[in-house]
Amino acid sequence: MLSFKKLVAGCVLFISVCKIGIAAQTELLISAASSTTDVLKELIVEFELDNPDVRVTTNFAASGTLLRQIERGAPVDLFFSADQLTMTEAVRQGLVGHDSVHNIAENIMIIVGRNDLSYSLSDLASIVGSNVKLIAVGNPDSVPAGRYARAALEAQGLWDDVVSKLILTQNVRQCIDYIARGEVDLAFVYATDVRFERKDVDLVLTLDMSEPIVYPIGILKSSKFPGESVRFIDFLKSESAQGIIESFGFKKFMDLTR
Repeated sequence: MLSFKKLVAGCVLFISVCKIGIAAQTELLISAASSTTDVLKELIVEFELDNPDVRVTTNFAASGTLLRQIERGAPVDLFFSADQLTMTEAVRQGLVGHDSVHNIAENIMIIVGRNDLSYSLSDLASIVGSNVKLIAVGNPDSVPAGRYARAALEAQGLWDDVVSKLILTQNVRQCIDYIARGEVDLAFVYATDVRFERKDVDLVLTLDMSEPIVYPIGILKSSKFPGESVRFIDFLKSESAQGIIESFGFKKFMDLTR
């Protein structure tokens, strides 16, 4: 039978080993655009299976909101934006390393409507009609989807005609919620937001954008774990990760010029 001293020593050793194992696990924090919520959660599960020494936590919000948090010193390792403009600003301010930025996925902008609409849209100009009462759109000042929507409307000289109909939201998912509750007629959202058929939301129009809707990710210069951050980005560019990204409705990875 083990002596009491040996038993205690063994317990202390076991606890010490457990503590070392826990301490050895790196925790990465990713600030990511709201529209990446579902796909990023799935990607993290796969990444952690192959990288048990790394634990990934997330903070989701509109890209502009995330940038403001980073500007104020949020302890972020990776920034995953829904547009290149916000990422470019992060790089310009010296917050994200230019060479660390990679474009990971593309999306498509669409207009959705309530399932009980009595009309259809033949083109974007149709939304100025009197039958369209309220339109949900992300706030262009902080939500990339809202910025894309405004650009599409301004390109056709429609922004001033519809601005009084707009309900500005904090992120794209709120736009979907407004539609689902029947509080607005139409909403500008991403195709990935309605990748599954919904009884309360109908696809009305797919927009032909003048520039691709690209999602870049970059490493914060203040990150304490740049090596692990590089590992995560390399994973996102892998064939297996790109398969997951495509399954959530995004276009496959294209590393376009920043």
